[in-house]
Amino acid sequence: MTGNPFAPPDDGPAWRRHPHAPAPATVLGRIDEIEDPGVRPLAFGAGRRVFSMLLVRRGETVHAFLDACPHAYLPLTWRGSSVLSADGRRLVCSNHFAEFDAGDGSPISGPADCGLDVLPVRLEPDGTIVMG
Repeated sequence: MTGNPFAPPDDGPAWRRHPHAPAPATVLGRIDEIEDPGVRPLAFGAGRRVFSMLLVRRGETVHAFLDACPHAYLPLTWRGSSVLSADGRRLVCSNHFAEFDAGDGSPISGPADCGLDVLPVRLEPDGTIVMG
């Protein structure tokens, strides 16, 4: 027997257990609906149980992140949706200005010492963005 028999089962990332997280194959929109470079915030559910995410477009690539600063646990967009740097390379927390790489969510500067939670998405040949 390997591993800890008393450990809870591995259900994957915590965000997958959120009651309003989009299921795999959920259509999230189209790439041409997002400026290049640009960010599109999405929310599923309402109130305290809302699931918020960001779609980030850079050219013909789309990345997705949980809209939650790992430092303050507030949405990056809490004070406004303009969280992408002018050059399209960094996401900037609107609360305390921590910066994260817009391609992989890794921390760049500020008080956050860990990165953003990456969410799986895929871009279909017709430009549709789908939850992975």
